[in-house]
Amino acid sequence: MTTQGRLVRVAGVLGAVWGAVLLARGDRLWAVVEGRQPSRGESRTVRLLGTRHLLQGLAEGIAPGRFRRFWSSVDLTHAASMVALAVLDPGRRRPVLVSAGVALVGAAATRQARRLEARNS
Repeated sequence: MTTQGRLVRVAGVLGAVWGAVLLARGDRLWAVVEGRQPSRGESRTVRLLGTRHLLQGLAEGIAPGRFRRFWSSVDLTHAASMVALAVLDPGRRRPVLVSAGVALVGAAATRQARRLEARNS
């Protein structure tokens, strides 16, 4: 496997782990970050986001060379929407900025893999 493939695979595994954490302990993580328990809607949103991270991470881990631009776009779109939400809803700023940060790390890893691939082509 190429260095780029390994980088995307590692990012995928980490994304899947993050998703599993959100599914298993999302309410607790929210409480630690936000200082209060999540509402029912917030809890559902955290589980939905956990599912997305888990599925995306598994897909990246299984087929790291496929859909890199798509995964990067998904992460960048998610990060942008979280930054917008942080501006519009200061009461949720901390957890949504954590979510944006995680998405940016995933997008950066995927983008770096694409750069390495372009250099080696």
